[in-house]
Amino acid sequence: MANRKLDMGAAWTQATALMGANRDTLSAIAGLFFFLPAMASALLVPELSNPPQAAPPPDADPQLVMQAMMDQMTAVYAANWPLLLAVLAVQFLGSMSIFALLTDRGHPTVGEALATGAKSLPSYLAAQFATVIGVSLAIGIPLGVLSAFGGPAVGVLAALIALILIVYVMVKLSLIGPVIAIEGLRNPLAAMGRSWQLTKGNSLRIFLFILLLLLVIVVIFGLVSGVMTLILSAIGGSVATIGGAVIDALVSALTAVIFLTVTVTIHRQLAGPSPERVADVFE
Repeated sequence: MANRKLDMGAAWTQATALMGANRDTLSAIAGLFFFLPAMASALLVPELSNPPQAAPPPDADPQLVMQAMMDQMTAVYAANWPLLLAVLAVQFLGSMSIFALLTDRGHPTVGEALATGAKSLPSYLAAQFATVIGVSLAIGIPLGVLSAFGGPAVGVLAALIALILIVYVMVKLSLIGPVIAIEGLRNPLAAMGRSWQLTKGNSLRIFLFILLLLLVIVVIFGLVSGVMTLILSAIGGSVATIGGAVIDALVSALTAVIFLTVTVTIHRQLAGPSPERVADVFE
């Protein structure tokens, strides 16, 4: 049987309807699992959102300047990895809980969604770990060897190819979360295979949809954040620091909710209605 084709307009319409219908519960979960952790990391590790930038000498080598910036950020991550890992784990739990909340298989309460999210989290983490290992072995190592022995030009080409392949794999495995949390498929490898099968014939549509959505969000949130940052900078002091953290955390939480809800609607279209939903229609 041929796979369903993604209707991007319908997916966005369904996503906005879902967000509107579940506004209160989504706000509660997003506040707990995305806003508060993001705000905590912004206040405790401000270098992540506002890295210190010393003006390089006029005759400085751009490559060395870029390398120095990368080394600086690497040092920040190395020094704060326990906090950042905890924030990531909390956000993963929030993601799985939102997937469970927005299922069309019944009408779970917030507590039931959180319980499902917690049960789904180990499978989701295992699938993500398997993805990283698989991509590293299948893509990273061969292209790394080719880059090492082929010279600078081959290295740039290899990096471009690697980027394209990584994006392709990310699109193909983008439905792992809903497959685990909504369909209840807890085997990580089976969930990866299910996501790969659901996205068959729709990879380009999904990529374009997410890319367009990302561009719109970056423009809108960037403008709002920029204006608010200018206002807070004029005030200065602790108000500016806390206000900037609030804005960054709010943007992070809103972005997460939008993308997670869109992922649910993409899954609904490609997987079709659940048996429970079909039964509800004919009751």
